[in-house]
Order: sequence, then C-alpha cells, then structure tokens
Amino acid sequence: MSTKSPRELYTMAKTLGAWDPEKIAIAEDKPHWEVLNPDQREQLIKVCALFYEGEVSVSDTLAWFMLAVPEADRRMFLSTQIYEEVKHAEFFELYFTHVCGKVDTTAYLSPEYKGVLLDELKQRGEDLGRAMTSGQGDLGLQLALFAAHYMGIIEGVMAVGGYDFFEELLDKTGMFPRLLEGIRMIRADEGRHVVHGMDYLREMLEKHPEYAAPVRNLFLSEAAKIPVRSDFVFTKNAFNLDRDRLQTMAFEHHQQRMREAGLA
Repeated sequence: MSTKSPRELYTMAKTLGAWDPEKIAIAEDKPHWEVLNPDQREQLIKVCALFYEGEVSVSDTLAWFMLAVPEADRRMFLSTQIYEEVKHAEFFELYFTHVCGKVDTTAYLSPEYKGVLLDELKQRGEDLGRAMTSGQGDLGLQLALFAAHYMGIIEGVMAVGGYDFFEELLDKTGMFPRLLEGIRMIRADEGRHVVHGMDYLREMLEKHPEYAAPVRNLFLSEAAKIPVRSDFVFTKNAFNLDRDRLQTMAFEHHQQRMREAGLA
C-alpha cells in the first residue's frame, strides 16, 4: 500500500526540499581534508565524484519520465525531484570547490558505474521519448523499467549504499561534519523519491503483471554487479571501513526495493 500520494509528497517537498547548499558552511571541512593522506583523499574523492556524476545524470534524464506519466499530481512531484537532483549536484560541486579542489569527476566513471549511471539511463530516457512521441514500443513497460532503474537501482540501492559509506566514514573518523550535513539533507530528499518510485512501480506491476519478468531481470542483473562496484569503491580501502558489512547492506537495500515493488 502506498504510504504517501504524489500530491502529499509534493506538499512535503515544497517545505522539506527547500534547503540551500550554499547555506552549509562547507569550507569548515577544509582542515580535515588537509590532514588526509593521498590514498584517503583518493577514496573520498572517488565516492563524491560518483555521486556528482550520478546526480547530474539523473537531473538530465528525469524530464523524460515526468513528461511521460499521465497524472498531473505525479508530474507536480517529479518537478520538485528534478529541482532537488540539481541541488544535490550543486552540493558536491561546492564541496569540490571549497574542500577538495579541482576534480575531474569523469575520471572515476569506471565501466561498472558509467553504464548504469549515464549510458544505460540515458538510453532508457530516449526509449521513453520514442514510445511517447511516435508510439514505438510499449510506453507502460518503458515507464516501469525507467522507474526500476532510476528510483529502484540508482537511488534505492546505489545512493543509499553511498549514504551508508559516508555515515560509517564520518562516524569512524569524527571528521567532515559539513559533508555529513549535506549528505543527510540529500538522503531526506531521496527518501521521498524512492517512496514515490517504488509505489509507482508496484502499482504498474499490479496493473501489468506481464511487466514483472523484465523488471525482475533488471533488478537481478544489477544485484550481480554489487561486488564489483564494491571492489571499485574499496580499492584502496584507505579508511579501513568494514567493506563486507557495507556490501551486505547494499544487498539488503536491493532486496528491500524488490519487496517494495512486489517482486520478492
């Protein structure tokens, strides 16, 4: 059962999503950055860069989904989500500027991340556009697959796993309080996105049981990639975080998203 309607989530977003990255005193984390060794800097930049690239990509792509859904209330909520995704990218941009220095974020787009975050998501957006404008393909199926990919995998597994990484890092080191402040604001926004996306996906699968098999295949294929993505993040594991525990949590997030979609 849906916990919040799109209109209720829209109303929440108007207030709760109004935080401003420029109001966070990001520069206060600069002294913490300066005491890191090169390997620690590399690991922190790696995760921040992947977040930044992901936020830019989802900001650019969500408009396809917003235009394709027929419900006005849903489009209203999705308009706030696009705004929030852009703001999340802004937070990491500011963090690079004021703490880490200039970063080539594209250098961290290894194949196991570039596909799911950029190329494959862009392709799903284009598939939606074709189905919507020319009638090529099953629009309902493309909507379901987009929701599974974007809200289920990128937001509901990968981003949530990233929040776990930051929480453990900052809990262990006691450093980077302004990074944690921003991450917690982003996580609150993404919570609304995931609730909406999983509710939508479950409703679509209830109406169209024939969509369940391709959506399940997408989830399972992405689950198989969790270990190699963990390897990328934890090579080198310069902060000595509990890689196995965090990877187990990623699988748990994946199973939770499947349950929410009615697939497990």
